[in-house]
Amino acid sequence: MKTKFAVLLTAMTLIGCQRVNPPIEGREDPFGSPQVTFADRTLKNQTAIGAPRLQRDDAGNLLHVTLPIRSAVTKTITVDYKVTWYDRSGAVLSETGWTSKMLEANTPDTIQMNSTSEQAADFRIALRKAR
Repeated sequence: MKTKFAVLLTAMTLIGCQRVNPPIEGREDPFGSPQVTFADRTLKNQTAIGAPRLQRDDAGNLLHVTLPIRSAVTKTITVDYKVTWYDRSGAVLSETGWTSKMLEANTPDTIQMNSTSEQAADFRIALRKAR
């Protein structure tokens, strides 16, 4: 009887001592964080962009960004974009919602963005096909 009790006690102890899985850690992104990103390669191939131009307003407060962009195909396409603004330390200051922009076929255009904080020092813009 004592043997059965010992076996039962051992079995219960083993059931209660199941292995605990370690946390799943993130992996480092080897590609950094570019200022302009596309949701998919098709949109990247359908558009042409220039280097973003940054400047402060006349009072030196708000950051203004102009992104030259055009449809590089023979049809009008509509893109959605959103902007994230960062301070000097890389902390997020604000993020806009998605905004649509129609790009006429092979016609140069721009996307213009203005920060809402004088602490803005950098930005990231994400582009996707309009939904």
